[in-house]
Amino acid sequence: MANAAQDPSKGAGSEKKGLWAWVRAHRVLLTCMVAAMFVGWASFGAWMSTIEWTNHTEFCIRCHIMKDTVYEEYTQSKHFKNEFGVVAGCPDCHVPQNSWIHEVGVKWKAGFELFYYLTGINTLDKFNPLRPQLAKDVWKHFADTNARECKHCHYYNNMVLSEQPGRAQRMHTEAMSTNANCVDCHKGVTHKKFDVEEPAAAADSGFDVK
Repeated sequence: MANAAQDPSKGAGSEKKGLWAWVRAHRVLLTCMVAAMFVGWASFGAWMSTIEWTNHTEFCIRCHIMKDTVYEEYTQSKHFKNEFGVVAGCPDCHVPQNSWIHEVGVKWKAGFELFYYLTGINTLDKFNPLRPQLAKDVWKHFADTNARECKHCHYYNNMVLSEQPGRAQRMHTEAMSTNANCVDCHKGVTHKKFDVEEPAAAADSGFDVK
C-alpha cells in the first residue's frame, strides 16, 4: 500500500485501462451514437439546404402558370420595384420568417400544390378559374396570423406618420391602436383583387394598392 501511494502513475494507468475496457465493452453502442449524430447532422443540413433552395422567387416561378400570372402582377407592384430599391420576394410574404415550425407547415402545404400541378392543374385554363378561391385562402391565412409576414418588414411603431398622406395617417393611427391585419385594407397590393370590395380609406390613402 505504501508503494502504491508513493507511485501515483500506477493509479493513473489503471484508470486509463479501465476507461479503454469500458469503451471496448460499449463499442457497439458508441458506434451507433456517433453514426446517429452524423446522420442527424446530415439530415438537418439537407433539410436546411432544401429550405434555402426553395426560398427564392426564382424557384417559385419555375412553372409557367405562376410565371405567366401572379409573377407578372408582382413585377408591376411596388414590392418588386420602387423608389427605394427594396425588394420583397415570394418567400418574404408567403413563408414564415420567425418560426421553423410554421415554415415546415407552409412547405408541407406547398408540396400539395406541386401534387395538384403534376396531376393536371397545369394550364392557365385550369388554373385561372381557381384563382379567386386561392386568393381568399391566402387572405384568410393573413387574417389568421394577423398579417405576420407583412409585419416582419412593416412595423407600426416605426412608421413616420407625419410623412404619410392625411387619410393614411388617420387609418394607420387607428390600425396601430388595434394592431390590425394589414390585408384588411391592402388586398391587391401585389396581386389581383378579384372583385373584392376595397375599403374607401385604402383607395384614397395615397399608396399603391394595385
